[in-house]
Amino acid sequence: MTRTVGGAVWTFSLDEDDDRVPSREPSAGENLRRAVETLLLGIASAGAAQTYLAAWRADSQRHGAGFTLGTASAQAERVGPDLVRLVDLHGQFEDCDIAADEFEAMLCDYARAARADEREHG
Repeated sequence: MTRTVGGAVWTFSLDEDDDRVPSREPSAGENLRRAVETLLLGIASAGAAQTYLAAWRADSQRHGAGFTLGTASAQAERVGPDLVRLVDLHGQFEDCDIAADEFEAMLCDYARAARADEREHG
């Protein structure tokens, strides 16, 4: 199941290496897709996705904006109440912005997809 935020829908499919590959409709370009994919590489399990999402929500409530939550490969920086900047750590993508509500919805969808994949594939 996916949610639509501002017309955007994120889905995740498993590739041949069992990594979840993001896709967005309508497309916002390869750079944003690669930024999301790079960030999520560090969040490989449903449990890790839930932990990251919980930490993101807690920091959002505590700080509003001006905080960063990262993985080994990328960072998500809450730069304003409605904006998240995805920051590259290893030359995989150009830093880019995503709406804060879309970012959180994408994280929820990712956690849901990870749980479903783990139930299906063990």
